Amino acid sequence: MSILINLQSKKMQRKFHLLNSPKYYSISEEYGLFGVSERNINQISNIWKDDIVFYYTAHKIGLRTSGFIHGPFKVTQDLFYNNKIIWDVDKKKPQIDKYPFRIKFKYLEEHICLNPVPIQVFWDLKEEGKIKTVIDSSALIDKSVVTLLEEEGILLLQTLLQANFKSGKYNKIYKAENMPTYNVDLLQFKGAKVKEFRMEAYLEAYLLRNPDIIHNLSGFENGLSDNYSYEIINQLSTYIAGGAIDIVSIYKKKVMDMWLKLGITVFELKKGIIDPYYIEQIIRYIEWASRLLPGAKKEMIKGVLIGKDFDNKNELKEVLLNKTNELKGLYNIEIYTYNIENTDVKFKRID
Repeated sequence: MSILINLQSKKMQRKFHLLNSPKYYSISEEYGLFGVSERNINQISNIWKDDIVFYYTAHKIGLRTSGFIHGPFKVTQDLFYNNKIIWDVDKKKPQIDKYPFRIKFKYLEEHICLNPVPIQVFWDLKEEGKIKTVIDSSALIDKSVVTLLEEEGILLLQTLLQANFKSGKYNKIYKAENMPTYNVDLLQFKGAKVKEFRMEAYLEAYLLRNPDIIHNLSGFENGLSDNYSYEIINQLSTYIAGGAIDIVSIYKKKVMDMWLKLGITVFELKKGIIDPYYIEQIIRYIEWASRLLPGAKKEMIKGVLIGKDFDNKNELKEVLLNKTNELKGLYNIEIYTYNIENTDVKFKRID
């Protein structure tokens, strides 16, 4: 593993995440560590140092197994690589762990909550319309990480504090505190003439670790400042549309001490060449985001499709341009291609 791409030019907006592992919570707490496999590297790439994470797991109570949420925890080390066996061995490579892409965390020292809350509390908030990013239990369990909307994270934080009226004490030393951390090379490509990302997860992870690129593609170069803020959510579950939206970026401006939404961009990423079918998919995601995100309207949502350079496939390019032109006035859709130049990734809008 080599370089960790990180072009952050501004202070990050703190986010809330829900980590999911029905089996391994006790080990994770003991080590202060959470990990994912390579195919899920995109899910952990949206977590940054100082973010707040909660941990969903299962405990056996009598003859029944019930879900609980632990936390809050503060991230002390974001994305790194270490293959020391902690949770389970990789069947293909028995000498390394199945989950080598990792973060470190510790209990939030401002208020340590040693008592978890039942998962039912989470579903109660959903029934009240206060949790929207988790559609159902399958959307929760099937993901390693769920990034929550800011207001959802604050609600869950408040719920845990209310269940732990007095701050507890945790004096144990986390076993992973001095674990070596190795940088992650997200520029994993295949192909000779026209290169493409080896896995779609690497393209998504590359964008998430470079939020300035997301801002530029969204047409919002301000990013985070005193008067502007943003939220970036990845793998946002959908129900009507099916699947998950790869990336959603939400932009806000402070007006008279109120944070008002300015715009939203939804991203659909393809490591290969974009097929015209994906125009319909991005439309469904725009429609879903307008229903799901509080304060969102279809008119304020932009759809961005990103795929590999078309090379000589100009006919396919023309079909895509014609389809987006036909939809102008109904949907705001832009198409970008990425091109690999040495170790640089260049994004170009097709017109």
